[in-house]
Amino acid sequence: MSKSDENWSRALEETLAEGERIGKTKDQVNAACEHITQLLQDASVLLELGSHATSAFLSISALEETAKVHIGMYRRSTNELKRSKDPLFKHRQKHELALGPTVAMGNRLQAAFGEQRMRELIEIGRAGGLVQIRESALYVKQQSEQLLVPKEIVSIMTSRELLLLAIESFDDALVGYTNETFELAAQTDALFIKWASA
Repeated sequence: MSKSDENWSRALEETLAEGERIGKTKDQVNAACEHITQLLQDASVLLELGSHATSAFLSISALEETAKVHIGMYRRSTNELKRSKDPLFKHRQKHELALGPTVAMGNRLQAAFGEQRMRELIEIGRAGGLVQIRESALYVKQQSEQLLVPKEIVSIMTSRELLLLAIESFDDALVGYTNETFELAAQTDALFIKWASA
């Protein structure tokens, strides 16, 4: 097991140890998965319209929600944690959890942008780099005399890759828990095919 996988496993154990379950019923899981699918569809529309930085923000949000629902379903504590103490409300932890070892096992991401880039993106996410991309995707930044705007910081290519990564994470983590998730997967698979060949 790599050091990165060990860190992922440790983060998983910490997140499962405490905190109220998320998605307590089949209907709640379906509703959460519909929400994630909508985020992915919205990210696709924005990418198509040229609003690639905002698309990246929504793709990262979809990764976060995927982790929150997937890991949250396995919590068994009835104790609510304060939001500030709950790992499922920390951006970095959700990014790490969304990019578990099984995300890289399929071949769709490798075919879409290569094995090396896939591994880079996963490591960026696990190391906390998506937090910075998330912030850069929404907010202007003054750098000395230059004002940087999101569309100059987050590239179209990165936005496309993040959308594909978020779709794969959703498929890997949540498709199969209910019959409705298979129907949602048909929608997200269509998005994946569209952007994998773009």
